[in-house]
Formats: sequence, C-alpha cells, structure tokens
Amino acid sequence: MGAKNFIPMLWAEDVLKERDKVLIGVKHCNTDYEGQIKQKGDQVKILTVGPVYSKDYTRNTDIDDPDTGTSAAQYLLIDQAKYAHIYFDDLDEAQAQKGFWTEQKRQMGITMADDLDTFIFAKYTDAGKTITNASVTTANIFSVLAEAAEYFKTVNVPAGTTKYLEVSPAIATKIVLAKIIRKTDNDKIIENGYVGNILGMDIYESNNIVKNSSAYECLARTKAAVSFAAQLTETEAYRPQKRFGDAVKSLQVWGGKVVRPKELVRLTLTPAAESTI
Repeated sequence: MGAKNFIPMLWAEDVLKERDKVLIGVKHCNTDYEGQIKQKGDQVKILTVGPVYSKDYTRNTDIDDPDTGTSAAQYLLIDQAKYAHIYFDDLDEAQAQKGFWTEQKRQMGITMADDLDTFIFAKYTDAGKTITNASVTTANIFSVLAEAAEYFKTVNVPAGTTKYLEVSPAIATKIVLAKIIRKTDNDKIIENGYVGNILGMDIYESNNIVKNSSAYECLARTKAAVSFAAQLTETEAYRPQKRFGDAVKSLQVWGGKVVRPKELVRLTLTPAAESTI
C-alpha cells in the first residue's frame, strides 16, 4: 500500500504519534502556549506575575492600599523550521516487505523528535545555576546530584514539584553503577529513556545531550523552566509528476525559551575512569 492511499491528515497524526513516543527534552517543557501556531515567525506572548509582599501589621492602624501587582511579558519566538521528505519507487515497493510505510513514518517521527530535543538541550547556556565536575565517578556522582537537588530548595521550588534530570548515556552509566537508585528498568530506558528516581528527580538519558569536548551538558529542571511550542504544519502525500512512486513531505515549526532560569540547572560533567566499581 503506497503513500497515495493514506489521507494526509492520518499521516500527520501518525508521524506526530511516532515523534512524541521518543521525545524526552520537549516532554519536560511547559507546552501550554502552543495555541494556534501556523508558521515560522509567529510568536507567543508569555505573561509572568511579579511577587506578592507581606507587611508588618500594627494594631488599630490602617493598613496600606492593596498592591496592584506587577507583571512582565516574555516572547517565545517560533523561529525554527525543518522538513522531512521521503520517496519510494513503485518497483521497489512491489518487492519490499510488508510494513515499509509504517517504518518510514516511524523513522520520520524519530528524526523530527531529534530536531526538537536537540534544540531544547542546547538551552543549557540560559541556566540560572551551573555545577561543574571534571572527573565524575561512581564515588562522587551522588554528591553532584545532591548539590543540584539542594539548589532547588534554596530557590524555593516547592517540595512536591516534579524535577527532571536529563543526562547522557555515559553519565547515566555512572549513576547506575553507583547503585544510588533503588531499581533500574532497562526496558524503560530503551523505550522512553527513563532511568529511575533519586533525590526527588526523575532521571532520563538521551543521546541528544550536548557534548563540549569531553564534558556533557546535562540538565536538571522543573517543567516550568522552559516553555516550548511546536506544530506539524504541513504533511502531504503525493505522486511526483516525473516519477512512478509515492512521496511524503512534512514540515514542523517550533520555538522555545527559558522563562524561569532559576529552575534550570546546568551540570557540566566529564566522566572519568573508575579505579574500582
């Protein structure tokens, strides 16, 4: 069955489903502002409310007029756009194993997910806190993570807030070998990158974590730290005029912004050799 037999909208839904299955970085963002994004160049206005202050009370004395409150606007610019475009000749299709187009949709979704996650993980430069360790081992990895967990407390992130720790496979290995998490489900790591939980942080591994020289730019954050918006704006299945085959092209546009830097921690970590494990 060729692409011509698929309704474009169904293709779009399937590609989105496949993309969303493997997203890690984007899943840990605030996506409340996606709205009706149509094209590259759109922008989303984000209003943030200022602090509320308490005042001393004196008995039998009038209190001050109520505070009107303050607000500030940030703009999330939709300034990223990429497309994927696939083609399969009718002769090749006739000889291909069943399920070819299903696998093509899956691969298109993975490619698009990688584009989005790579974009999010590059936001480490906007973090409000940086923790650096140039020699991470199983002996000191817990101390590194404890410093990040402690930082969230110092900036008054509520205790019940879900926090995420996103690391490279090399750093995830240090965490697993250190035996500081109760249980690691290897099937879950393969399926969605989930490693386990420690110090109130859900740990995920991703190959899209930025690597600078030998250091990995891992992230610890709340979901409110980064706002993200994306849209699969165009998906079209068609028959190229000068070919005997099927083609599908799909375009996605997106943007993201660190709106709460204090809730984003950059962990610049360099794995070191182990003397003993």
